Amino acid sequence: MRAMFASMILATAFLLAAAGTAFGDSPGKMIARGNRDFDRGDYDRAVEQYEKASVRAPESPVVAFNLGDAYYRKEDYQKARKYFEDAALKTTDLSLESNAWYNLGNCAVREAERQVDSDLEKALELYQESVRFYGTALEKDPDFSDAAFNMEIARLVIKDLLDKIKKQQEIMQAQQEKMKEIIDSLSTLITWEADAAGRSSQLASDERRKPQGWEDRVELLERDQMKIEDGTGEVRRKLEDLFPEQQPPPVARASSHLDTSLANQRDALQDLDARKPGKANADQEEALEQLKKSLAALIEGQQQPQGGDQGEEQQQREQAQQEPQEPEESRQQRAEATPRDETAQDILDEEKENKKKRQREARQRYRRVDKDW
Repeated sequence: MRAMFASMILATAFLLAAAGTAFGDSPGKMIARGNRDFDRGDYDRAVEQYEKASVRAPESPVVAFNLGDAYYRKEDYQKARKYFEDAALKTTDLSLESNAWYNLGNCAVREAERQVDSDLEKALELYQESVRFYGTALEKDPDFSDAAFNMEIARLVIKDLLDKIKKQQEIMQAQQEKMKEIIDSLSTLITWEADAAGRSSQLASDERRKPQGWEDRVELLERDQMKIEDGTGEVRRKLEDLFPEQQPPPVARASSHLDTSLANQRDALQDLDARKPGKANADQEEALEQLKKSLAALIEGQQQPQGGDQGEEQQQREQAQQEPQEPEESRQQRAEATPRDETAQDILDEEKENKKKRQREARQRYRRVDKDW
């Protein structure tokens, strides 16, 4: 955004005569040399001359104004601000004071232009500040046409920025809603994968004797595992669609964990197809861990300040029950076991306990028979 402002800075040379009469030839000569350097574009040397003059005349508003002008040309707007403020406070000349306020407005505009591409809120704040400075310049000199022109241009820019900020907020709100859906879907996938891992563990313990219906249970688990893989792939694609150019670090980590989980899920499917539920269980457990790490990364990203109005817990509540379609065998059991208001973090905590329980059960199932001799 580059609006056309009226002459953005006032020259120093017109202050030379005032400098000479204000505090004698020596400071005046220093200012004269500084003005010549300024006109040649050598702003560093101009600053040196003006600073020498400020030692001889520390309360001079003219020296302060000229230092502000030189720093403005050096694009050091913070220092320029300081000296223009000094000039406005020290002078009793309404014309000089009006010019100082005008240049303060110009400093604010230049600083705002630097923020437009990175921080619209900060840019808006600076443009609003420039309007106040231009308004003060007009109070001191109602005929200051450049100040009036720049103030109107700044107001037009402010209107444009407000529109952009509103649009940006709408985009962020939509993004937060989509991220909530992704987190909910991922939470559900974790529950499904944990259930599938438990079933494959049971199938592995029955593998030797293969009771009636064992093959059917393996086939059903294979179909459910396929649905889990499809759901994980869908979550992965939604993250790509949500951040098509560059993913924030937490989202990038979550995507990486999803990729690893997908690879383990495919291995689990191959193991089930080969009727090796024990191997499938190991792959499912690893897939489950990766899903939980992905969820933790997304929750971390949601907890970082985003400028939204929703609280962290509210963003993670109300578990998704739409897609992917829930595996057949465990639907009724899970509907009874999972509270409706369970959060994503609750699922992670519960799954840690469930994993410990499954490990204890596995140790008990394969406990060695005590020797009796």
